[in-house]
Amino acid sequence: MGRLWLLIVFSWAAACGDGSNPASAGAPTFAADIAPIIYSSCTPCHRDGETTPFSLLGYEDVRKRRKQILRVVEDRIMPPWLPSHGDFLDDRRLEPEQIALLRRWVEADAPRGDVAAEPRLPDFPSGWQLREPDLVLSPANDVVVPASGPDEFRNLVIPVETDRVRYVAAVEIRPGNPSVHHAVLAVDATTGARRLDELDPRPGFAGMSAGAAEPPDGQFLGWTPGKRVHEAEPGMGWRLIPGTDLVLQLHVTTTGKEERVRPRIGFYFTDVPVRVVTFPFVMFSDDIDIAAGDDDFVLRDHIVLPVPVVVHSIYPHAHYVCRRMRATLTFPDGQQRDLFRIDRWDFDWQDDYRFREPVALPAGTRVDFEYRYDNSDDNPNNPFHPPRRVRFGQESTDEMGTLTLQLTLKDIADRQRLAEANMRRDLEKLGYDAPMLCRLTGLLREMNRNEEALTVVAQVLEREPGNAQALAEYGMCLAVAGRMPEAERALAASVQLDPSQNNARMRLAGLMARSGRTGPAIELFEAALDWSPNLAALHNNLATAYFAEGRLDRAAATYRRAVQLDEKHFGAWFNLGRVLAAMGRTTQARQALLRARTLRPGAAVVEQALRELDG
Repeated sequence: MGRLWLLIVFSWAAACGDGSNPASAGAPTFAADIAPIIYSSCTPCHRDGETTPFSLLGYEDVRKRRKQILRVVEDRIMPPWLPSHGDFLDDRRLEPEQIALLRRWVEADAPRGDVAAEPRLPDFPSGWQLREPDLVLSPANDVVVPASGPDEFRNLVIPVETDRVRYVAAVEIRPGNPSVHHAVLAVDATTGARRLDELDPRPGFAGMSAGAAEPPDGQFLGWTPGKRVHEAEPGMGWRLIPGTDLVLQLHVTTTGKEERVRPRIGFYFTDVPVRVVTFPFVMFSDDIDIAAGDDDFVLRDHIVLPVPVVVHSIYPHAHYVCRRMRATLTFPDGQQRDLFRIDRWDFDWQDDYRFREPVALPAGTRVDFEYRYDNSDDNPNNPFHPPRRVRFGQESTDEMGTLTLQLTLKDIADRQRLAEANMRRDLEKLGYDAPMLCRLTGLLREMNRNEEALTVVAQVLEREPGNAQALAEYGMCLAVAGRMPEAERALAASVQLDPSQNNARMRLAGLMARSGRTGPAIELFEAALDWSPNLAALHNNLATAYFAEGRLDRAAATYRRAVQLDEKHFGAWFNLGRVLAAMGRTTQARQALLRARTLRPGAAVVEQALRELDG
């Protein structure tokens, strides 16, 4: 009897102790079937050094959490991937056959199979995904996240530390802490973000608005768990300009203990300049007022494209009570198709999505989006139970509805036409909107439609004669029309009303310099640098005023700063050559003039300057 009992015990141990139950014969095994799924779809995030709460690094890790894994996979919560329609890169969804295989394995009590046949863990990078970055930037101070409390958005301001314009082929954000839920990166060419940072006692500044910071050259830059880094195709990168500021917006959550967050941002450079014309096209509606209990509130927007475009990626955005999203295309011949669809939106897993093959859209294509919101108790993502009224707003407990498309266009003229259509459509939704009308004024002026621009800005000044931004635009339009005294009065009034109207200050300085009043012009140009220290054109204009005053050393240094900020600024290179020639620095002058020649081959002024230098 004792021997029989021992045999039973050993048989039970063999069956259950190592996951190789004979009753599961013919079932999937970890070694042959499950490990490949886990290692490719789960382990890239669930491993040491990542922000996930546990690791899945082998059979025991997976067996211990097998029921949890099956549940979140069947519910399509994991791997995190929101689009249910759209052919995007890095699609993390499991195929139905893979989910069925995982279910059969769990039901068979997780047999391990042949240990010797188990695949090796993938060789994950110990740090950066691509290689060691060419430049790594971090905020100066940690963000301290308390052990408990509400979610928070912090905008960290990080100066760009590079000695010249660099072209970025890829960027990787490493949050370095599990309290970071997601991050978005933008660039501020003004001092606006720094000023907001100075007003906040903690590192950065709070809120979902990043101030004046914008996506650089129309690029979507961010981090979410599992996000893969890809190098841009040649000519599709973006410019990192010295003296500008990065603004890294972090969504941080509590973890049960105090956390200290200091992300790192790695940049991968290329020598290939940006060759494409990009445009971050934003569709939106702020017509959001959702009653408590309303389980099917619908938000819509549309635009008809006036020019052909190519869509490279999309960034849909809403907050907690949104449930479904969809964007459709209606082509000029009446055919329709979905651009993307999300059947179960989750604010916690938002991301941007890059099409595997860019989507070309002809002029006349209509783009529609439709977002649906559920503000009932049945929505598990609703932050309020019982529900309460939800309106449009920037806080995460408010609601939003935007769709940003990263587009490339044929040329600058097409981008201007698209921007005009975008603004006019936005004005249809907003009605009277002074900032939008002022931006439209500036665009029309750039498009050499100055009379139309004057008509548009007049709408603002009729209602708001003291609007500083409108006075600035009005003054610039008057200058184009040759009405200089009136232009100077409008520009001066704009700056007096609002010192942050730096475009007005710079234009006023330019008018003074052209009329020979270089002393007052220099004072205005120097004041403008306090607000916009990274504009090559501003440095060029200030240098030209120094040149006119005979301050050659200052002129040369300021022209050099201009070409550092914009290495293709013809005027700065040409004038730098002239100043250096006047200083007797013949060799350096020739180098600068030859650089100007490469930018404008055959330019008569350059050839004349070179002849004078040689004569």
